[in-house]
Amino acid sequence: MINIVKASAGSGKTFNLARTYISLLLKSDDRYAYRHILAVTFTNKATDEMKSRILKELYILSAFPERSGYLNDFVPALFDSVDDLRRRSENLLSNILHDYSAFAVSTIDRFFQQTLKAFSREIGQFASYQVELDKDSLVSESVDRILDSLTEKDTGLLGWLTDNVLEQIEQSGKYSLDISLKSMAKRLRSSEHREKIAELGIDEFQAYSKENLSRIRTSCRRIISDYTSMVSGCAGRVISLMTAEGVSPADTSRHFMNRLYDYVDLKPGDSIPVPTASFMANASDHEKWFSKAASRKYLPLVYPLIEAPLNDFCNLFGMEYSVYSTAKIIDGQLYGLGVDGELDRTFSELMKEKNVLCLDDSNAILKGIIDGSDAPFIYEKLGVRFEHFLLDEFQDTSKIQWENFRPLVQNSDSQGFDNLIVGDVKQSIYRWRGSDWGLLDSGLQKELSDVRVDKLQTNYRSLGNIVEFNNAFFPEAAAVLDSAVPGRSGRNISISEIYGDVVQNVASGGSEKGSVHLTFCPKENEADMVLESILRVREKGAGYGDIAVLVRNNSSGGSIASFLIDNGIPVITDDSLKIRSSITVRRLVSLMYYVDNPSDTVGGFLAESLGIKAPETYHSLMDLAESLLRALKIYNEEVFDGETLYIQSFMDTLQDYVSMNGNTLRSFLKHWEELNPSISSPTLGDSVRVMTVHKSKGLDFPYVIFPYAETVNLYKSTSYWCHPKAEGTPFESFPKAVFDVELSSKSENTLFADDYHTESGLQYVDNINTLYVALTRASKGMHIIAKTPSKSCMEAVDKGVLPDFKDMSQMLYWFASADGRLGFVRSQEEGSDISFSLGEIYDFAGSGKSGKSGGGLFAAPEEFVSGYPSWPLNPSEEHLFKGNDEEENDVRVKGRLKFSADAVDFFSDDGMTGVAASHRLRGIVLHNILSGVVVPSDLGKAVAGALRDGYVNESESAEVLELLSERIASAASRGWFPDDPSAVRNETALFDCDGSVLRPDRVVHTEDGGVVIIDYKFGEHNRRYERQIARYADIYRRMGYGNVSTALWYVDRDEVIHSA
Repeated sequence: MINIVKASAGSGKTFNLARTYISLLLKSDDRYAYRHILAVTFTNKATDEMKSRILKELYILSAFPERSGYLNDFVPALFDSVDDLRRRSENLLSNILHDYSAFAVSTIDRFFQQTLKAFSREIGQFASYQVELDKDSLVSESVDRILDSLTEKDTGLLGWLTDNVLEQIEQSGKYSLDISLKSMAKRLRSSEHREKIAELGIDEFQAYSKENLSRIRTSCRRIISDYTSMVSGCAGRVISLMTAEGVSPADTSRHFMNRLYDYVDLKPGDSIPVPTASFMANASDHEKWFSKAASRKYLPLVYPLIEAPLNDFCNLFGMEYSVYSTAKIIDGQLYGLGVDGELDRTFSELMKEKNVLCLDDSNAILKGIIDGSDAPFIYEKLGVRFEHFLLDEFQDTSKIQWENFRPLVQNSDSQGFDNLIVGDVKQSIYRWRGSDWGLLDSGLQKELSDVRVDKLQTNYRSLGNIVEFNNAFFPEAAAVLDSAVPGRSGRNISISEIYGDVVQNVASGGSEKGSVHLTFCPKENEADMVLESILRVREKGAGYGDIAVLVRNNSSGGSIASFLIDNGIPVITDDSLKIRSSITVRRLVSLMYYVDNPSDTVGGFLAESLGIKAPETYHSLMDLAESLLRALKIYNEEVFDGETLYIQSFMDTLQDYVSMNGNTLRSFLKHWEELNPSISSPTLGDSVRVMTVHKSKGLDFPYVIFPYAETVNLYKSTSYWCHPKAEGTPFESFPKAVFDVELSSKSENTLFADDYHTESGLQYVDNINTLYVALTRASKGMHIIAKTPSKSCMEAVDKGVLPDFKDMSQMLYWFASADGRLGFVRSQEEGSDISFSLGEIYDFAGSGKSGKSGGGLFAAPEEFVSGYPSWPLNPSEEHLFKGNDEEENDVRVKGRLKFSADAVDFFSDDGMTGVAASHRLRGIVLHNILSGVVVPSDLGKAVAGALRDGYVNESESAEVLELLSERIASAASRGWFPDDPSAVRNETALFDCDGSVLRPDRVVHTEDGGVVIIDYKFGEHNRRYERQIARYADIYRRMGYGNVSTALWYVDRDEVIHSA
């Protein structure tokens, strides 16, 4: 049985997956059943979540079964008693934990990579091959190799490329051969191109052979030339007939026939625009040719004289124009397509040379191997047999991935094993990565026979107002989009059918209903509105950690994150902050350009204005950058300190480059020009999360703010590989091929119109799905912020007319304005801000569920000021000795080349060694002895151990015993050496929030619930010791201890310093 579960957002998908997995384990008599269940999901995060959920539920079933939400599913259905279930769960959990590598919960990519490794010999790779994620760099290197290897003997390719260059020069006066070739090469190596070729059954090498492309080019240019002549001739004929009768095109109504002059004297390379709709309407009706006043005078002179030639002109912009436009598109890319064969060969050689495979090629390679193979053959290569499959997030699975999985699932089903496929078409937002939601929508049911489909219709995540808003809005939006998709009559996509199961039941009870707020304001005010929203939710008791800001793209995320940081809001963000946005980094790079080229006037002006003298010599690029950074810090320390994260990230980038490519400044600067690196902000306990909608998938947050909603467009022009609809056209005789076409509204007038209509429908689904994911992440409330709709949109809404929507935010405005069901309250503040409110902001303070960080070990510090310390490689005397502080002048802690004087501490002035000769060694030995003393009676045993291990001799041991006995007796009066060993912790590890491990020498727990921290010292006073023990105390306070005291105990002198 294959169970397909369609799970809307918040409906308990992970809960059901874990239940199914555990149920399969419990039903099996095999103690190693987990080895034969494969659970697959889309991301590493989802994989970790699923593993954690399964182990957590098994633990609860084994320890506290009455607390498990699965108890009623398993007792009495699978077990007669709770104790039987508990014992079985305990055994399963133990087995999995002791055999964790066989716990098969994986991402789909990882599973396929493991499978492909098993077939390394069949694919001609060493088993040690690596997976390459940066495919574009391999493609660029392949093109470079093709161009670098050209010789006079390569007459075919050389002549082909020479013609390309000459044509570029003739058309534009310049050429960029490598850029155009690399652009086309990347498209040729895309998975989209490969899948389209396979779908249409095209012989790629025949289709893109230079001989075939030459014939296509000849035909295209003949079509372009003939059509241009026809248009020019028809336009000229109309004008000639009119002027011969003494009528000028300017005499026509609103001079509309003057446009005919644009089509006279056209050349084959000229672009021919389609006449406007008003021109075509006027031209087709002779009564509209002239104004009423001029009609009596001019119409008899030219009607019906020019009617036929004018109709001939207009008729040229039907199918013939589509053929012409298609020929223009194809002709413009033929030279790039001509390198396909050489590219494929060179790319394959390069991958074998580097012993790598590209990630997105893996699925196609694997399909070529196992296509038609039965499951036993695959399992034999894998070394493991899977009986059950649990496929999560199936809407994100590509067609080729499913084709690779299908024989395994079908084999499992044929043997009577249960399988589970879970997904939600409404959350399919990865089509740009090849996912095919059509498989989940209806494809699986057509391909598989033994199928049961279930739908999860209850929302356990969100409060009532959020669920009711989504229940009402998305069916309306889907219906509107269905009516708006171009070429609707020929489509088979119904967005309303996809959203037919969007309505959910509300699981949450109680008086709190949550809130939905929509704000429409000028675009430049959206960031301010986000800040206001955060502060408003904070007033209701929310922690920063309760709030997430979701954005459509990384650029929006970067601007919002930077704005919030500048306004004092703690932020966590993934890859949204651009290093280039730092003014310090930009100044640093400009100065590096100046060092590389002293004649650079811009860099010279910057250096002079900042008062910075560029170094004439430097030891390395890191040294150069460090010296310039020190100068920039002196110029403006406040700005410098505020951009530490950017500076550190730039230096990491520089270090990575240097480690791989050396210290050539000019090469690095060229490399930097091609980079636009991003960074993630540091994670703090209580921070606003800023992320893209795509990264938020599968997550939920108490309060969600979704700004820049207008960026969720209905359609965006994008390039796709398409085959022209060639029936009845000159292209019908061409060998079948696909071409790289930018699909836009202009595509209506090409032979790619059907592709444009299909792509429009698919993009409409993509974009409503993106909005659906964004608006279903919130559990307690959400605030949608968008640019004020256009005047025409607002006027149409006011009139009760459906607007011509350009983006999803306009649809939200229309819905909220026209809503009569949910009870939105509209308000318009001063200026142009328009707001709609549904419900009150959740009372986080009253619920006691704020995301604010509490106390304890993992509480975030109230304030953490980072910095970027930097010292010269070889500091001068004046830098070394600029103060009287002993630590300031110590040569061991200054400079980046540090002089270590530690060795001298182990010798006496006359060169003797040992405890008696070295104060340093004596302190180490005494410290080690004290670390073995928990209660006073332990001292004798600790000293005897030091004697036995050779750290002290007999006379020294007697002296040590006497000294430490006196000191411990003295310290006992302070309560530091109680007789109860359970109150003492010697050198116990403390873990701080940054991951560092600290070990106080002695911690004594007092009867009042406090602690006394003692650190042993045997040398001179040093402020560093005080800072160290203060840090111990801070950790204990954050762990919840109220009464914390500290003491630095200088044992030799029995001197105590209480530093905190």
